[in-house]
Amino acid sequence: MKEEEAAYEASSQIIFDKLCISPENFERSQQSLMQDPSVQMELFNMGIKMEQPASKAPVELEKQVVIDLVMQSNDHAFDLFKKEYLDVMQKDPMIMPVLISALAHDWVFKNHNWTED
Repeated sequence: MKEEEAAYEASSQIIFDKLCISPENFERSQQSLMQDPSVQMELFNMGIKMEQPASKAPVELEKQVVIDLVMQSNDHAFDLFKKEYLDVMQKDPMIMPVLISALAHDWVFKNHNWTED
């Protein structure tokens, strides 16, 4: 893990040098932008676009079925999150969307044997 961190730090410094900015300035900008709701939404949309599956959806996966699956899986994920992970929110608030998504995906796989692909 230390090698990965060192490689990340070194490559980050190369980028900062090319852009003529300091790591501190980058951090301040990043923190400021991450607080902006429009930036958060754009990052969310970019993430959704990157997750486009490479295969076709099953024929039986019609619009209403998808809506029902999303509602049921999100209900399951939020219930589990409230019961098991609420204390984690105090330590790392950004974990919630990732965890809810993972729990919902797990529910769909467990109950319907459909993967993200």
